[in-house]
Amino acid sequence: MKSRAAWLGAGLAALVVGASACQDQDRSRQERTDNSPGHQVEQAQAQSEKAFDDARDAQKEASSQQREAARAQEDLQHKQQELQEAQAKAQKEAQEAQASQQQAQARTQQAQSVAQQAQASALAAQRQAQQNFATQQQQASNDSAAANQRIADQSAQQQQAANQNAATQQAAIAQNSQAPSAQNSQEQQISGDVLSASAQEVLVSQAGEPRLRLKVGPSTQVQVDGRAASAADIQEGAQVRASYRTDTSSGEPQALRIDATSRAQPAAPAPAESGESSPGAR
Repeated sequence: MKSRAAWLGAGLAALVVGASACQDQDRSRQERTDNSPGHQVEQAQAQSEKAFDDARDAQKEASSQQREAARAQEDLQHKQQELQEAQAKAQKEAQEAQASQQQAQARTQQAQSVAQQAQASALAAQRQAQQNFATQQQQASNDSAAANQRIADQSAQQQQAANQNAATQQAAIAQNSQAPSAQNSQEQQISGDVLSASAQEVLVSQAGEPRLRLKVGPSTQVQVDGRAASAADIQEGAQVRASYRTDTSSGEPQALRIDATSRAQPAAPAPAESGESSPGAR
């Protein structure tokens, strides 16, 4: 409304200025023309019409300028509204970006925390695995040492038992050597398994127990699986059937003949010969 009043005032001022200019022109005309009343009326009427035309033109110009001002005002308001909307949108996007950044930072921190916990758990598991492995190795070493000790103890016990049995057998043979020479010179036989064999002697066992240690001499006949051989060729565990005599001077059993059969080729049992007896049967 203020803009419209301003334009109206400007139009009226233009009308006044136009009327004053017309009056000046009329006065100059009056000086050049005669001062008849009819001529003056015509001039006044013309001036009045011109003044009204100028006023209408000024009014139109004022209305046009007023419309342009209104459109400019509307454009300004529209631009201001667009600016406010753009600012609001930019502020909203900035807030959303800030929220997204905060969420990303929170997720990054959470991921780092989870990674650190996983790394700590992995290190703890590795240390525990190493401790368990070391414990298992120590236990295995202890078990191996204990097993070796048990084996050594068993071997020592077996060797001690073998030595005791051999000593008992030797004592029995020595005791028997004091009997009449006719009995000592009698040929005897024994069957069993070979515990050990060498070129000088063969240790025979019965029922898994050392029974007799036969001395092997140059006159001893040895066969292994039906072939002539030496006592050293007899394998441990082979089945053996031997004939022997007890030496009257040393009291040791001297092997006369040894027939050994490997376990892969078991020999048929031989018929009992007259005078056959076991060393324990005296």
